[in-house]
Amino acid sequence: MKKILFPTDFSDTANNALVYALKMAENRNATLYVIHAYEMPVISATANPMMIQDVYKTIELGRFENFKDQVPAIRKIAEDNNLGHIPMHFILEEGYLNTILKKIVKDENIDMVVMGTSGLSGFEKKILGSNTASAISSLTVPVLSIPHDAVYKPIKSIAFTTVFDHQDDAALTKLLPIAVRNNAVINCLHISNDGIDEASEVVQTWKQKYAGEPVEFHFVSSKETEKSIFEFIDREHIDLIASVTRNRNFFEKIFTTSLTKKLAYHTKIPVLAYHEH
Repeated sequence: MKKILFPTDFSDTANNALVYALKMAENRNATLYVIHAYEMPVISATANPMMIQDVYKTIELGRFENFKDQVPAIRKIAEDNNLGHIPMHFILEEGYLNTILKKIVKDENIDMVVMGTSGLSGFEKKILGSNTASAISSLTVPVLSIPHDAVYKPIKSIAFTTVFDHQDDAALTKLLPIAVRNNAVINCLHISNDGIDEASEVVQTWKQKYAGEPVEFHFVSSKETEKSIFEFIDREHIDLIASVTRNRNFFEKIFTTSLTKKLAYHTKIPVLAYHEH
């Protein structure tokens, strides 16, 4: 059985992403690992050691009680969405979120991470967006990020950005089962002025390899890569964006800049990031 890791802070953003995490677990016949991470406050080194110990014990107890109280709410969200049958495993850890995520991914052999990201503007968006971008760049497994305003609907149309190299080929192979289980189409999108078009040998090779699969190919010549991707997503009513993390600027612009504010999809479409190996 596969394992999906879902970090939560019990916020509306996280609870919204939980539905996607549960649906992905159902799709992949997976167990959902729900993790809540917290950081201890920094206390002056001149403080009484016994006092510090008491403070930390109180904080730990409070976090545990809060976590315990939140579990029924998480289970209720599952039940309300007819997903109560999904097996869930709950973890409470102290420390930095990304450090803990990397440890659990390795120790538990996690297959995918699903996490929410804020759709708010300004400082809070940059903090939360940066957290998601950091997870995308530092983890070794695919990361599915869910915008705050995303409303779950069946995934029927996937946009997969590609330069037709072996990294993209490997990612597309992993993406196919998700598309097939959802009865979805993968729209392979290539945007560049590098001469690669539908008649190119590499494209013909891909077409032969994925013949009979729900994969279509699209080509756009443009110097504004990110803008063209977003316009394609709007035009084709895409439900999920998938990409390999080589294009870090693309992910940074999704989560931390104002470019996406100009496009309708801005805070609604999940992003699935695969990693280069």
